[in-house]
Amino acid sequence: MSRITQKGQVTIPKEIRDSLGIRPNDIGEFTINEGAVVFTVKKGTILDAHRKKTDKKIDFTKARELMEREIASGIVKEMR
Repeated sequence: MSRITQKGQVTIPKEIRDSLGIRPNDIGEFTINEGAVVFTVKKGTILDAHRKKTDKKIDFTKARELMEREIASGIVKEMR
């Protein structure tokens, strides 16, 4: 048995995690089925889940370039 914390968090027992191959950073999804809570593990990352939910692809090259520009701009401002 697992206890539900005040924040609504639940720990999946180690035996269950091991038997199902649940690893850190796997994505879990809660659904209700005939009055019962069903927890399903989806393999992947939070970015995979975001892509699936929003149907948006992330251009990591563009995101990295924008981040590098922002960092460089911040460094230049600090040097002034």
